[in-house]
Amino acid sequence: MSRGSQVAGRVSRLLARTVLTVVFVVVAWLLYCVCQGMFSGYPKYHSHLLSIVGMILIVLTGGIAWIIDEHRMQDDD
Repeated sequence: MSRGSQVAGRVSRLLARTVLTVVFVVVAWLLYCVCQGMFSGYPKYHSHLLSIVGMILIVLTGGIAWIIDEHRMQDDD
């Protein structure tokens, strides 16, 4: 492997991590807004459904984190 391809690999990993971090921050901010009820004040547009979807996403996120943690605990054995 050449040095140029190693640097390109590092840069691409850094860019991917940065993009994922930004996406996760935006999703977390939206979920926070849903938890605070910021989007549920428009019954004409059925915005209460957005709160329900947000809560489902929060539950799924917790479930995924739990599954990943369980797999990591089993790897120690």
